[in-house]
Amino acid sequence: MKPRACTVLVLLALLALVPLGGCKSSTGEESLLTELANQDKETIYRKAEELYSEGKFSEARKLYSFLYDTFPNDPLGHKAALRIADTYFQKKNVASLTEARLRYRDFANRFPNDPDRDYALLMLGNTYITMGIHPDRELTNALEALKAYRQVINLYPNSPYYDDARARVREVESILGEHEWLVARYYARNKRWGAVILRLEYLKDNYPEYARMDEANALLQKANTIRQQRMEEYNRLVEEARKAAEEDKKAVEEMKKKTPADEPATKKKTEND
Repeated sequence: MKPRACTVLVLLALLALVPLGGCKSSTGEESLLTELANQDKETIYRKAEELYSEGKFSEARKLYSFLYDTFPNDPLGHKAALRIADTYFQKKNVASLTEARLRYRDFANRFPNDPDRDYALLMLGNTYITMGIHPDRELTNALEALKAYRQVINLYPNSPYYDDARARVREVESILGEHEWLVARYYARNKRWGAVILRLEYLKDNYPEYARMDEANALLQKANTIRQQRMEEYNRLVEEARKAAEEDKKAVEEMKKKTPADEPATKKKTEND
C-alpha cells in the first residue's frame, strides 16, 4: 500500500473513534489521531508493543484495535487481534479472562491457517486454568482447557508451544485424576464397591500418570476382592435356594404319588361299613 493511501486509511479509522459530541474524551482521541496520522502500520505496532511491555494494556489495546480494524486481512492485523486478547488476559479478573477467552477462540475459528493459531489455542486453555481448576469442584473449565491443549499437541507437533501444552496437559490430567480418586474414595466409604471399580478403572485408562496410582491400584484390588467375595456369597445363596426348591418340588411329587393309591382303599372301606 502507498504511504499516502495508508495515511488516508489511518485518518478515516481514527475519525471513527472520535465521539461527535465529546469534549473531554475527544481530546484524547484527537491527540491519538495527531500522533498516528503520519505513521505506518509497523511503527504503530511497535508503539503498541512498547506500551504493552510497560504494562499499559488499555493504551496498547487502542493501537492494536486500530490496526486490526484498519488492516483485518493483513498479517500484522492478525497479530494485533491476538494482542488485544493478550491485553485482556493480563488483567486476570473474571470479566477480562472471559473476554480474552472469547477473542482467542474467535481467532482460532476465524483464522484456521494462521501461523499463530497454535498460540491462540494455548492461550485459550490458559484462560480456563487461570480462573482456577480444582478436583473437588465443577470440572467444565478443566475439560475445556484440556481440549484446547490437546489441539496444540495433535495439530501442531512442531509448534514452539508444544512442550508448554504437554506440561499443561499433565497438570490438568493430574487434577482430573485427583477428582476420580476422591470420588472413588467417597464410594468406598459408602461401600459401593461396584462404583469404586468403575471410577478407578476409568482413572487408570484415562490418567495413567496420576501420582497416586499405587494407592488407586490397592483400593481397586480391595474393591475387586470384596466384590468377588460378595459374588461368591450370592452364588452360594442362589445355589442353596435352588436346592431347597428342588427338595420342595420332590416332596410335592412324592405326595402326589401317594394320594391316588390311597383313595380307592379308603372308598372300599367306607362301602363295607
